[in-house]
Amino acid sequence: MKFSLKSVLIVSFSAIIAICVSMIALSSYYSSKTIMSQHSLQIMENISDFALDKSKTYMIIARDAAELTRQLESRDVVNSENIRGMLHYFYEQLKINKQFSGIYYGNDAGDFLMLLKNEDGYMAKQISYDAELNKKIFKTQYDFSMNEVSKEKIEFDSYDPRVRPWFVSAKAARKLVWTEPYVFYTSQKPGITTAAPIYDKDTNLKGVVGVDIEIDSLSSFISNLKISENGKVFIMAKSLKMISFPITTKNGHNINNKPRLLKIDEIEDNVAKQAYQELLKKTSLNDLNKKVFLEFNKDSKNYTAMFLPFNMNDIQWVIGMYAPEDDYLGLLKENQIFNIVLTILIGLFAIYVAYIISEMIAKPISRLENMAHDLKDLKLNTPCVESSSLKEIDEAINSFNSMKNSLRSAYVDTLHRLALASEYKDMDTAEHIKRIGLASEVIGKKLNLDSHMVYVLKHASTMHDVGKLGIADDILLKPSKLTPEERVIMQVHSEIGASILSNPTSEIMAQAQEISLYHHEKWDGSGYPKGLQGDEIPLCARIVAVVDVFDALCSKRCYKNALPFEKAKSVILKGSGKHFDPGCVEAFNLAFDEILSIYKENS
Repeated sequence: MKFSLKSVLIVSFSAIIAICVSMIALSSYYSSKTIMSQHSLQIMENISDFALDKSKTYMIIARDAAELTRQLESRDVVNSENIRGMLHYFYEQLKINKQFSGIYYGNDAGDFLMLLKNEDGYMAKQISYDAELNKKIFKTQYDFSMNEVSKEKIEFDSYDPRVRPWFVSAKAARKLVWTEPYVFYTSQKPGITTAAPIYDKDTNLKGVVGVDIEIDSLSSFISNLKISENGKVFIMAKSLKMISFPITTKNGHNINNKPRLLKIDEIEDNVAKQAYQELLKKTSLNDLNKKVFLEFNKDSKNYTAMFLPFNMNDIQWVIGMYAPEDDYLGLLKENQIFNIVLTILIGLFAIYVAYIISEMIAKPISRLENMAHDLKDLKLNTPCVESSSLKEIDEAINSFNSMKNSLRSAYVDTLHRLALASEYKDMDTAEHIKRIGLASEVIGKKLNLDSHMVYVLKHASTMHDVGKLGIADDILLKPSKLTPEERVIMQVHSEIGASILSNPTSEIMAQAQEISLYHHEKWDGSGYPKGLQGDEIPLCARIVAVVDVFDALCSKRCYKNALPFEKAKSVILKGSGKHFDPGCVEAFNLAFDEILSIYKENS
C-alpha cells in the first residue's frame, strides 16, 4: 500500500502534534500535582502553627494564673488565715478563665480550701484544724454571683492535701508542675492540673496552689481544624493518651468505674495508628524535637502526615495530622487519561485547550500560594481568591477562603478578648474597646491610610491599655485622684503593655506594641514613657492618643462626670500642637460627625 507524501506529512505532523500535546498535558498534570502537593504541606504547616499557638496560649493562661497566685502571697491574699480573700480571688480567676474548673490551696498543716464550678454556680470546700488538731470540714454552695446559698458541716472526709500528687509534686520540685492529662471525675471532661508552691520571705513553704484546667474546648477546637475533606488533626501526650481526636465514638474507657483517656492504639482510626507507626520508624516520641513530614500507604491509598512537638514546662504533647493525597490530587488523577486521549484526538485544538486549562489551573493556584504565605505571616485581611471555573480548583479555593475567614475570625476574637482582659478590672466596658477601634479606623481613613493599615489600626488600637493588667487594684480602681507616687506607678502600664506584646508574630501585634508603649507621648515632648515629640511618635500611637483622651472625657467615672461631646471636642482642638498631632486633630475634626454616630451606637 502506498501513501502520498501529503498523507505521510499530515499523519506525521499530527503524530508530532499529538505527542507534543500529550507531553504538555502530562507536564501540566505533574506541575499541578507538584504545586498542589506543596500547598497541602503549606496548609499542614499553617494549621500546625495555629494549633501550636492556640495550645500554648491556652496553657500559658493557666501557668500565669498559678504564678500570679504565688506572687499574691506577699499581700496575704493567698493565705489560710484569709479565707474570704482567697475565695474572692479564686472566684475572680474562675470567672475570667472559662477553661478553669477549679482552684484550690493546701498547706503543711493540712488546711485546704477549694472552689469548683458546678451547674448551680460554685462549690467551696474548706478543711481546717483547731488548737486540739480537731478536723473541721465545711461545704458551701454559692450562686453564680458568689452569694452563699447553703452551707453544711461534713462529719467525715478522709481528704488530706498533703498526700495528694499535686501537693507532693510541687513541694518536691519547688517549682510549678503539670500533671498528665486525665478525665476529671466530677465533669467527666478531659483536663490537666498545674500546681505551684508558695514560699515566705525565708523560703519556708507556706502552701501549694493548684489549678484544674478543662481542655475539652481546646480539644474541640483542634479536632475541628480542617486541613482537607478527609484530613484529621489530633493531639496526644507522649504517654500516648489522646487529648483530642475527631471521632464520633466515646473518648474514654472506664476501668473500675474510673474514667480515663484512650491511647492511640485504642482509637478507632487505623490511618492515625499507621501514621504513628510510620513516625516511630524515623524517631521516638521522646526524641521528637521538630516537625516531621511523612508519606505512607494504607489500604491502597497514599497519605501525607505531619507530627510536631508541643513542650511547655512539664507538658509534653504531640500535635499530629494526616490527609489523603487524593483530597488534593484525586480529581486531577481522574482527569489525566481523559485529557491525554482528548489532546491526541483533536491535535492543534487540544494544544490550545491544554494551554487554556493550564492557565485556569496555574493562576488560581498561584493566588492560593500567595494566600498561604500571607496566612503564614498572619496577614488575614488580604482579599479572598476569586472563584475558578474549574470545579476541583474552585473547591480548593472555597476551602482556602473558608480557612482564611475562620483564622481571621479566631484571631480577631483572640485580640478582642485580650483587649477585654486589659479592661476587666477597670471601669471600662466592651463598648469602650469597640469605640476606640472604630474611632481610630475613621480617623485613619481621613488621614488617607491604605485599607490594610486601617484594618491593622482598628484592631491594634483596642489593646492600647493591655498593660493595666500589671497595675495593682488599689491604684487602678482608686475612686479619687492619684498621688504623685501612684501616678508614677500607673504610668508604668504603657511599658508593661509593650512587654506583654513583645516579640510580636503579626503586624497587628507589632502595631499594638507600639501603640501600648507610645499612646501617652505628647506632640510637644512632655508625655511618657520616652518623652518623644512630633513625628518621633509612631502615627498609630498619635491617632490613638486623640481617640483615647476623647473617650475618657466623654465617659463617666466614679470621680468625674462625662463631658458633653462638644466640650470634649473643644479640649481636643485646644490640645493641637501641644498634646496632639495637629494632623490627627484635623482628621478628628473632619470625622467628628462619624465619631458621634459611633458613640450613639456603642454607649
